[in-house]
Amino acid sequence: MITLEHLPPPPVFGQVTAFENDGRLQALLGSEALITAKKWLGEGMYIEVEVGQEPVRTAHSKQEAREAFYAHTETPWQRVMFAYYEEGWEAAVHEMIKCRGEGSLHDVASTVASLIIKMSSLIAKVHTLLPSPKKIKAPYDVAQDRGRCDGSIVSVAWHPNTNTLAAVICDDTVRVFTAGQPNKPILKHRLQKSITSIAWMPFSALVLAVGCEAGVLLWHLDPLNAMLRPSGSCATFLPCPGTSPITTLSWHPRGNVLVCAGGSSSQVVVWDVWREVSVVVHSGSGGTVTLAVWSPDSSRLFVAYSSKIMRVFETHGWNYEQWSVDSPVVSAVWSRRGHLLLFVTQEDPVLYHLAFLPGEGVGGTQVAAQVADLTQIAVATLEGDQISVGGAVKQIAWDPRSERLAVVFHNSQLLALFHTHTHPSLHLAPGGFICGEPGCVPVTVSFQQNLSSGAVLSVVWSSGKVTHLPMRYSSRDPLAASFIHNTSLSHAHSTTLPNTSFTVNSFFTNNVSPISSPLTGRLFSSP
Repeated sequence: MITLEHLPPPPVFGQVTAFENDGRLQALLGSEALITAKKWLGEGMYIEVEVGQEPVRTAHSKQEAREAFYAHTETPWQRVMFAYYEEGWEAAVHEMIKCRGEGSLHDVASTVASLIIKMSSLIAKVHTLLPSPKKIKAPYDVAQDRGRCDGSIVSVAWHPNTNTLAAVICDDTVRVFTAGQPNKPILKHRLQKSITSIAWMPFSALVLAVGCEAGVLLWHLDPLNAMLRPSGSCATFLPCPGTSPITTLSWHPRGNVLVCAGGSSSQVVVWDVWREVSVVVHSGSGGTVTLAVWSPDSSRLFVAYSSKIMRVFETHGWNYEQWSVDSPVVSAVWSRRGHLLLFVTQEDPVLYHLAFLPGEGVGGTQVAAQVADLTQIAVATLEGDQISVGGAVKQIAWDPRSERLAVVFHNSQLLALFHTHTHPSLHLAPGGFICGEPGCVPVTVSFQQNLSSGAVLSVVWSSGKVTHLPMRYSSRDPLAASFIHNTSLSHAHSTTLPNTSFTVNSFFTNNVSPISSPLTGRLFSSP
């Protein structure tokens, strides 16, 4: 079993990891690394993720600015309703206060509105004196590092089919960066508070799902009309009573449905986003759903809970197999063919692995194998300096061809990179350590999805900066790119795994984890 001791030493102090060439990570000074990344990716394809200093206007300033364009024939009640639909109830109450002097009925309404504002302010003051309730969070979400992030960018997500990147900002806005486009739309909505997750819809122009405290917001952006501030009419709100705040989002590989979960519920909810209809496909014990990930071939859905269990559903009849773990799962990724699952838990510094057989049912192996020991160690740089790395894992990310695996640790300056091969069996090889600027800790990572060769790893650092790490290497599976394309377009429930000849035993190592599976199956029909 591979360990962190097998990885090559990190770069010397002051240098940052700039690129990978033929399996070797190379480090340069910060400015040289940026120049190299731009050169490798091309000026027209490189996306510089920066947050400008554009002022964020409040709802009141926007409301006051619009007053100059009100038609003189509008009645006070029409202005109140307009304010409500555009900005919400608070803006409507403020507009109602301005109606004083336009009639006795309006004076009464204005007095009532003033009392409402005063009561709301008093309640808010009392609320600040009370202890804050413990919020339920995803095992890894953008809100988790919001308070510790010194910069403004908290998380990024690549579009699955285009060279577009979405970045979550600390002020609960989302900015969209597209290669070659000077405009960077800012997505802001009154319901978009405490963002926990974002996900691009596959095979769509620009549809972005944003999970937040109130539910899910679907932003519909027009790539031909790149407005700097798209209006609230570009967003569709999907209310999720019982599952809000949202802790996890995952699109079906074909992009026709969206699975979401959260709140204090164990429900798994699937949305038909075009009809705006939701179905609870599973509701049972296990605690809060903290993570849901669809397999690339759409035949399975991995679901983790706040308790010490996890389930994998087959998405035809929604049967499931259940595994018991020693601590909650914090991150999980599928292989490109959907036949392998890697996951890490909250307390164990171990990378686990499950294999799945093709055919009817879930087909998961009964025990999970340990494939990497991520125990915290002290590694020496080329100059002999000692750096601590490893321990509790925050996130794992796999590139689209399942050939590069990045591991993010809690409170560690270094990322771990493994080279992986998944066919006919899983194999991990040492890649190296990825280092940023001195004092910077990696917050989250995301692989670019639309590349025909190699890989690009985007890293969000605690300074708020985002760096792109290009990786050039010869793929060991030349059919990987075409396989991704074909399986994504195939039917959701008729996909088979071609050329799969592995056996169950080939996935086990001598070190078997204590994770057992009672394989308790139960059929859940959609209500």
